[in-house]
Amino acid sequence: MPRFLSLVDRISRLLARFAMAMFVILVGTMVYEVVARRLFSAPTLWAYDIAYMLNGLGFLLAAGYTLRHNGHIRIDCFSSRLSPAVQDGVHIIVYLFLLFPAMCFLLIGAWDECLEAYLNDELDPASSWKPLLWPLFLGVLVGFSSLFLQMLAECVRHARSLLGFGSSPLRVADENTGHD
Repeated sequence: MPRFLSLVDRISRLLARFAMAMFVILVGTMVYEVVARRLFSAPTLWAYDIAYMLNGLGFLLAAGYTLRHNGHIRIDCFSSRLSPAVQDGVHIIVYLFLLFPAMCFLLIGAWDECLEAYLNDELDPASSWKPLLWPLFLGVLVGFSSLFLQMLAECVRHARSLLGFGSSPLRVADENTGHD
């Protein structure tokens, strides 16, 4: 089990690094667009499409890494007052009955959209550049898959903590922020 958890963490870390690179490309794209538009009166056809694709995929690809480091926004004013064991139990219940079913629907939808876009050479209908959409949908599928795997790993970590086989993943947030 530790190998699985380590592998999922490495995948999340790799995709987060890839997302960082995408944001650097996004900034370069926007700088190029501004210079082309303002200095040369020659706006690009592709900058907007590249921007929304890189921005959306960047956040999605980094979602698993963010989950591992408890960086997602949550309202824990009540649950933080509970014992660590009860918190782990609540997290397991939320993963099993809320997040996993929702993620399954998202994965199925992403797979269907990606496959359909690939088979039909679907183009972005709202764009004058008309890029192929399957690479975007493939990125969405990879992002959702990575997030699903990280959710599974975090659920396992909560279960291991509840059974006394490891520390709670909630301790990662405490170690990162300096809170006890």
